Amino acid sequence: MKLNPLQQRILSRLEAIPTGVSEFEQANLLELSRIRAGDVVTGVLRSLRPGAPMNWDPWIMQDGEVYRLYYLRGVEGHTPWWTVSKICGAVSTDLQQWHDLGTLLEPSTNDWESGRICAGCTYQEDGVYYLFYSAGGKAAPYLKDEAIGLAISKDGISWQRQSDGYPLHPDARHPWYGSSNWTEHFHWRDPYAFKDPRSGRYYLFVCASAATPGNFQGCVGLAVADRVAGPYEILAPVVAPTHSSANNWPYYHMERPQVFYKDDRYHLLFSCFTIYLNPTWRRTLNPQRLTNSSLYWYVADEITGPYEPIAAGESIVPGSEKTGMYGTNLLPTAPDTNFIAYGWYHRLHALAIAPTFRASWSVDGLRIGMNKD
Repeated sequence: MKLNPLQQRILSRLEAIPTGVSEFEQANLLELSRIRAGDVVTGVLRSLRPGAPMNWDPWIMQDGEVYRLYYLRGVEGHTPWWTVSKICGAVSTDLQQWHDLGTLLEPSTNDWESGRICAGCTYQEDGVYYLFYSAGGKAAPYLKDEAIGLAISKDGISWQRQSDGYPLHPDARHPWYGSSNWTEHFHWRDPYAFKDPRSGRYYLFVCASAATPGNFQGCVGLAVADRVAGPYEILAPVVAPTHSSANNWPYYHMERPQVFYKDDRYHLLFSCFTIYLNPTWRRTLNPQRLTNSSLYWYVADEITGPYEPIAAGESIVPGSEKTGMYGTNLLPTAPDTNFIAYGWYHRLHALAIAPTFRASWSVDGLRIGMNKD
């Protein structure tokens, strides 16, 4: 779905509605008023699309001259909306006309993935496709307890779940990861597979919660293996609060990470809804830079971190805050320099995968803007 610039600006200012936000009702009254106003707009926009499915969290893999799209599909009207989902797919040769492949992976009878399949990534090596995905159960204790699975395919369409080393999940007594103190949600999702050009080893970057005090525990965890299929060893997080920094840590959670290796440094990108940002931290930044579309940018000299904001007082990819998309990912169109920025319109639960926005990596750094072609 392609929106005009006015619609994009409107959507970029509308907030997501979380559950359990009572703690923020005093600190974020203005934010909550914007949320409620956004509800009205959302109702109007969705009324124009009766019967349309809920789609979100796309990721794209280029496979020769074919683009393979994977995304989540849910059930309109289900509450909470994120507790039911599956992975669907499509293919294209131009990123504009898509051939629908239907459902590729759906919840199974395994308790840990019986309720929803969450976002992940797809990796290809030696003619084999690897689909790393996250999932949650249908009911307690698995509803808010996420884990990572792996499915393998020879054609990118038919997938077989793997059991050797999966599900990948930190131990309940793990020193680095834990449940959210705010929502009791064990975040362990959105795996991103990356082969380190230096060591040749395989790393999974995972959105998680750190075992630290307070309600802002968002971190990016890490696991490593010598083979793409694993087994993976869980390592310390690469971006995380500490006990001393917990009060000022910006993020309740982080979502949809990507990693790029450029100019001898590792670049980590991720998203976070503004309602899940620490009000104390938010007051230190220009509020116009903080929208649901803002793409956060951290860098490190080593793949295992520590990762820090791209510059002092600057952690947002310029231009990302204006796209109206959430969960922005970058698809390379030329080696290391040009990308298509895509994601989803969170208020509509509609994919934003047309080449509307371009990201370019110049001597001045990474920037996202409208495609002028």
